[in-house]
Amino acid sequence: MIASLLAALALATPSASFPGIFVTGGFLTPSGNIACNVGRLGPKTTGPFAIGCSVYSKRSAKGNSVWWMTTTGPVSFGYFAADPASDYPKLSYGKKYTWRGITCTSATAGLRCRNKGGHGFFLSRGSQRVF
Repeated sequence: MIASLLAALALATPSASFPGIFVTGGFLTPSGNIACNVGRLGPKTTGPFAIGCSVYSKRSAKGNSVWWMTTTGPVSFGYFAADPASDYPKLSYGKKYTWRGITCTSATAGLRCRNKGGHGFFLSRGSQRVF
């Protein structure tokens, strides 16, 4: 729990392009390569509800890559220097995680997340795409 709180505070500090998420929940994929955090977008707890997912194998000199979206808006991509909160349960293959109109499905091929606006992303070690 302390690790989550520290990660939430670290993520709440804006980076060059990712506004951060004040983390209130999340999950990891079974491989541990993707971590997703949910909460309020931005440095304050009053921003829109959102999910942000980071693919560890896509880390670069810019930091961790992160794809994020609100409950209805389009997907954005950016980098952040802090690690996402990772002390959440693993989402087994074939299982769904639903939070405030965002649904993520874990599969051996990768993770697919979609919001109630029809926007979403697919993330895996080998490919990442937005729809």
